[in-house]
Amino acid sequence: MTTATRRSPAVPAAARSDWEDLLSPTPDPEPYDSAMGAALPAAARRWLDHAVAPGTPLRRRVEMRQHGQLRLGGRWWAFRSRQALDPLRGYVWPVSTSLFGVPMVGVDRLHGESAEMTHRLLGLVPVVRASGADLARSAAARAASEICWSPATALDPSVRWREVSDTEVVALVPVGGEVHECTLLVAGDGALPGGTTRRWAQVDGGPWRWHTFGARTLAEGTFGGFTVPTRVVAGYGDDYAGEGAFIQLMVDAVTHR
Repeated sequence: MTTATRRSPAVPAAARSDWEDLLSPTPDPEPYDSAMGAALPAAARRWLDHAVAPGTPLRRRVEMRQHGQLRLGGRWWAFRSRQALDPLRGYVWPVSTSLFGVPMVGVDRLHGESAEMTHRLLGLVPVVRASGADLARSAAARAASEICWSPATALDPSVRWREVSDTEVVALVPVGGEVHECTLLVAGDGALPGGTTRRWAQVDGGPWRWHTFGARTLAEGTFGGFTVPTRVVAGYGDDYAGEGAFIQLMVDAVTHR
């Protein structure tokens, strides 16, 4: 494992407009009341009551500071990142790491139906540059799955719900022109042990196709009335938290706007 710079990466100039738009304040956020989820399946209601303290303004946009490890080429590389997130509209994720001692900075972003990945060694030499419909479809599934960091989004009228059991519920989240089915596992106390969705992706250099994309929550924390995951491992396939894992993420700070 390598070490990443201790400083959070800057938002690239080309992504600043999207960053600011995604973090524009939620208009007229209502204070949370448990009765707001009365029409939702029991597991979804239990999650919301756990995740949102009574009276908390239902702010949907999220700014996070993070660190962790990414698996690339069979090795784990330390990184630091920031994120602007509105699950229904997209995200901007600036990230910094170091490959064999050479600093690399980049940004993954989705805004509406447009997505882009750009990563540069020394901030100058492009090593990853991608865009297009396949990437946008993949990024939209990521945004939908990150509803766990924006519990207020669960009450948006465009998000539909399907009950599976008392401990499992499906959120149907519209992002990027498609509806993404996100299965949430809900513990007895309302915490989220994990979840899965189908994600359009290239895995290990293979072709674009649908894969199981899942995450396991290892810890959670409370920020401004919202209780959200703070330590997560995620990846592809049936063993997404083991052999299929490609990211170990720790969330250092969360602000809902």
